[in-house]
Amino acid sequence: MQRGQTYARVSAMCVSHTRSHGFTLPEVLMALSVGSMLMLSAAQLYPLLRQRSQSLSRHFQLDQLLRGTLFNIEKDLRRAGFCNGECTGKAVIIGNSEGERPNSCVIIAYDLNRNGRWDLPGSSEPDYFGYRLRQGGIETQRGAENCTGVGWEKLLDPSEVKVTEFNLAESVSPRDGHVYSLILSANWSDVPNIHRRIEKRVAGYQQ
Repeated sequence: MQRGQTYARVSAMCVSHTRSHGFTLPEVLMALSVGSMLMLSAAQLYPLLRQRSQSLSRHFQLDQLLRGTLFNIEKDLRRAGFCNGECTGKAVIIGNSEGERPNSCVIIAYDLNRNGRWDLPGSSEPDYFGYRLRQGGIETQRGAENCTGVGWEKLLDPSEVKVTEFNLAESVSPRDGHVYSLILSANWSDVPNIHRRIEKRVAGYQQ
């Protein structure tokens, strides 16, 4: 009799131990249900996160393109008026190409080869550098005589980037001398809602 009671007690302990390390059927079904809901939510969020990541990447790319373009213009504006001798003429001419907004073109002169003069357009190494807005793009030309004419090269491909604004303004102060304000705005041609506008102030050459 005592042996039977001992056996029953051991069996009960084994069953209790087994139950403490397992799951009941409702618990398993509940876990599957919660897991399915989490997987469904993740599947719905992934395209949104991927789209957001691509949008941020394209914003960054556009920002870098515009800053690189402005850097080229800024570099020449900082040199505008430099002369290693006797130079005649106007160092900075602001205008516009035909059909474009006012102040959307600039012609910059400086003594690049340090020969003591600004070599005119048409010479072998002209010291005049032009930048202009033209039909949704930014163009440049070395040896530009004015804001019109042909032979300009595009800095940005209009099929990829559409420039919506390019504006220059010049001011003079006793302390800073010539200061140029630049504005460049653009968007991706295939995604117009991704756009960027950059403003910069550039101090000109101090004689």
